[in-house]
This record gives sequence, C-alpha cells and structure tokens, in this order.
Amino acid sequence: MFKKITIIGLGLIGGSLALAIRKKELAEEIIGVSRRKSTIDRAVENKIVDSATLNLKDGVKGSDLVIIAAPVLRIPDIAKRLAPFLRKDAILTDAGSTKRYIVKNIEKTGFKGVNFVGSHPIAGSEKSGIKSADKDLFKGACCILTKTKNTNPKIIARLKKFWGGLEMRVKVMSPEAHDRLLSNISHLPHAASVSLANSAGKDGLKLAAGGFKDTTRIASGEPELWKDIFFTNRDNLIKDIEVLKKELVKIEAALKNNDRAGLLRLLKKAKAVRDSF
Repeated sequence: MFKKITIIGLGLIGGSLALAIRKKELAEEIIGVSRRKSTIDRAVENKIVDSATLNLKDGVKGSDLVIIAAPVLRIPDIAKRLAPFLRKDAILTDAGSTKRYIVKNIEKTGFKGVNFVGSHPIAGSEKSGIKSADKDLFKGACCILTKTKNTNPKIIARLKKFWGGLEMRVKVMSPEAHDRLLSNISHLPHAASVSLANSAGKDGLKLAAGGFKDTTRIASGEPELWKDIFFTNRDNLIKDIEVLKKELVKIEAALKNNDRAGLLRLLKKAKAVRDSF
C-alpha cells in the first residue's frame, strides 16, 4: 500500500503499529523514530522496524506515510518540526487519543502542501513501552478519522484503506464529535478506574480478586500520557463525571431509603447495557 512508512514514537502504540504493518505487508519499508537510543536499538534488533533513527529529518525523508504516535501535547510540535522535510505528496497522521487539540494546532500552523488527517486507533493496554508491542493490538478495533473543512477527501480515502488493512473498523467524524464520544467511553472509565484505585484501603487490597482487578486495570496506564488526555478533553470529561456522580447518587439513595426494588432496577439496567456490548 505504501513504499515507506515512518512511525514517530516507538512505545506500545507505535511498536504495535510497526508489527501490524509488517504482518499485513502494508509497506515495503518501515522506519522508526524515537528519542531514546535504547528504544531504536531494541526496535531494530527485534525486527519491529527495518531501521530507526533519533533524527526526525532523517526519519521522514522520502516517506509516503508518517504516523506520529506520541503523547497528545507533543504531537503538534513534532508535526511542526518535521513538516519542512516531508515529501510534497506524503500523508501525515497521528494516533492521539484526543483530536480537537491536535487537529486545531496542526491546521492553524498552515503547513503548505502537508496532507494531514487526524487518526485515533482506539486500541491500547495498561502496559507501555516497545516491550509490550503486539501485532494484533488493532485487530477488530475501531479507528476514527477526523474530517474538517480543510480535509482532502482523497487522503481520507487512503487512510481508510490503510487502517482497514490492519483489520480495523474505520469511522469518520469531526474532532469535536470524537472528543465528546471518547470522553464517555474511554476517558471517563479511566477517571473512574483511577478514583476506585485511589479509594481502596491497603488492608482491602490484600483480599482483592477479579472484580477489583478488572475495574482498576486501566488505572495502571501511563500517568503522564493520561494527564494530557484528561486536560485536552476536560470540558467533556467534567460533564461526564457529573453524569457518573448522579448514577452513584442513585445507588446511594436506594441504599439509604432501603429501596430494594429501585436498587435491583439499577443493577438490571447495568447488566443489560454490559451484556449488549
């Protein structure tokens, strides 16, 4: 599909992307870019990428597709620094978990001739680093592409084919719609998991089993990464936290009022929602 793909950031997402691209044979050559020499050495030694470099200019030279898989707040700056070195017909995208901040800051810079479309492959893990890279991480998951008035339809079409080639279900929407939806189904669950973990007593942890492990698993996610995600989508997340608080109050009220029937309705409703997923 592409002669040369460059992936900037070789953590869990970037490393998994490289492995998935190799598995599906979507590129003749895969180049990795990282800030750490130990990471690029590992990526090359384990044949995750064909070659790797610490230098952005060298990494993107001649690439057909460049994917920035870095923390949200760093993505626009990386895009700005690499833009002068891109081929005129190259496609630039990212894998950030929020889209308004990224798309707005890249588009307002007005790179001439840069074909940028925001992407969000909705897949991940509480694990981090290239050591956790998984060639099947994206299989069956959804990828959202962002569309604005500046988006080239031909680039959207090529990226739909690319992400689809990784066995992902691709949807197109505005950055605003993306952030509203992801707040509810991704960012709020992470905030709830963090809160649950922080509310647990040390003595109780010794007895914790599957339920606690399942509901707090994502709280093990990289804190610096999630800090950026929360702050770049804080307006939506604040609203969703209010909704969650109201749901907790309903359970609290049912317990205070000895309302067994009301509590059962809440439990049945939740079970139906979860079972339909």
